[in-house]
Amino acid sequence: MKGIAVIADRDTATLFKLAGVGSSFIADSPEEAEEVLRSILDKDFGVIVLTKSLAQSIQRTIAKLVKDRKYPIILVIPGKDEPIEKETISAQEYIKKALGIEIKTG
Repeated sequence: MKGIAVIADRDTATLFKLAGVGSSFIADSPEEAEEVLRSILDKDFGVIVLTKSLAQSIQRTIAKLVKDRKYPIILVIPGKDEPIEKETISAQEYIKKALGIEIKTG
């Protein structure tokens, strides 16, 4: 089964780790985020979660690295102090596509 990894600021990565995502990596700069992404890309992750500010900063690198790959799916979420915008595709849909499981809420 493919796992989930998180690349985020310290607070966001810590929250994911506390929620049970063991592969939570702290990146305090776009350079650190890019380094972590490159190091974990070929591991068995179905989803890699990045905070919006980091993803925007390394957008070209992400596009090059995941081109022509089925996995991992890159899921961008708001980080600390970033506004939450209306999503066009829910996180549950991404996870279902990547991992083949449905997450029921409520």
